Amino acid sequence: MASTLIWFNYRGLQPMKMKKVYWRPKVVSRTALWLICAVSLVGLLMVQKFRVVTEQPYQAEKLAAAKLAKEAFEVIYFEREDTGVEIEQKVDPTRSGLVGVPNSSVTSLSGVLESKQLTINPNFAAVAVQLLKDAGVEKGDVVAVGVSGSFPALNVAVYAAIEVLELEPIVISSAASSTWGANIPELLWIDMERALERDEVFSTRSVACSIGGTADQGLDFPAEGKKAILDAIERNKLKLIENRKFEENIKVRMRLYDQLADDKPIKAYVNVGGGMVSVGRTVGKRILQSGVNRKRPTKAEARGLDGVMFRFIDRGVPAIHLVKVDELIEKYGLPTELTSEARVGDAGVFERLDYNRWLAAAVLALELGLLFLFIRSDVGFRLFQRSDNRKSDATPEPMV
Repeated sequence: MASTLIWFNYRGLQPMKMKKVYWRPKVVSRTALWLICAVSLVGLLMVQKFRVVTEQPYQAEKLAAAKLAKEAFEVIYFEREDTGVEIEQKVDPTRSGLVGVPNSSVTSLSGVLESKQLTINPNFAAVAVQLLKDAGVEKGDVVAVGVSGSFPALNVAVYAAIEVLELEPIVISSAASSTWGANIPELLWIDMERALERDEVFSTRSVACSIGGTADQGLDFPAEGKKAILDAIERNKLKLIENRKFEENIKVRMRLYDQLADDKPIKAYVNVGGGMVSVGRTVGKRILQSGVNRKRPTKAEARGLDGVMFRFIDRGVPAIHLVKVDELIEKYGLPTELTSEARVGDAGVFERLDYNRWLAAAVLALELGLLFLFIRSDVGFRLFQRSDNRKSDATPEPMV
């Protein structure tokens, strides 16, 4: 408690407030330090052990989309069976029929087999729901979509999310595929989506399609490969996008999206795979981040990259990039190995293991209390004064 002192100066008597004097020990009890250490370790273990499961947003929509994607996988499996092309257990562990062949006349680039295998998980549809919601779309919104044949399972995931969220999609495809994708000439991605519409799984289908490959026109394909793709575009009754000039190819797509949007604003653009016109060649595919992109990356600005994704970003439209499978798997808690059929709802995108905040706060409060008790004040010193038998002077010293 502060006391008042009366003192003299040339002005006469003046009151002066004295400051409070606090006391603390010159040294801290070793026993107290061990106690604080023990409490900290036990508290840390408790916070780690007693974590809680937190349900992620849009749970109902995610489950519905994953179930729909699984249904779509089954349809594609039977379509693959009809082609007569064998499904090898070694390359397609779940026997989904969604893993293609190592090479064919319609194969554009080299792809990573493991990435294709890991995408055959219906829970990627839940990831697509999350990304579309992160982009801010709502029921009835128009979304532009660009897909290739390289990741048919991811295409299914996006279509399933679009159906469940009741969006209005405008899809433009490129028919070719990298290795292990939809690269069987008799069963390209545009054939798969037609089968899904026929069986009333999806109403979403492409409105136009390019050949894909070099210059997006199959310049590197053998004659039979290019013919197979042109035949597929014709049998699926799609508009053919055919222009060898890169910038003009981009303009054709943008005009088509705008025309079919019918004066409605396009609220998001979704890209699946590494179609050069969509992502701005191979460099753009690497520079754009996986997930939602709202701004041009600095490197893209410096290099003056162009592509459908960049043009939508420049308009202020969020662009969703689905291509870096390993990043998506890590972020959304999907399995890193897929040796059996994935169960719907079994992923971190549905539920997440979080720390119990109340427990963590209680442990922190206890530790701060002990620190104050034994270091800031002399209470702890008095409690353990008898237990520490030191030769040094441990008498509390004043702190002003």
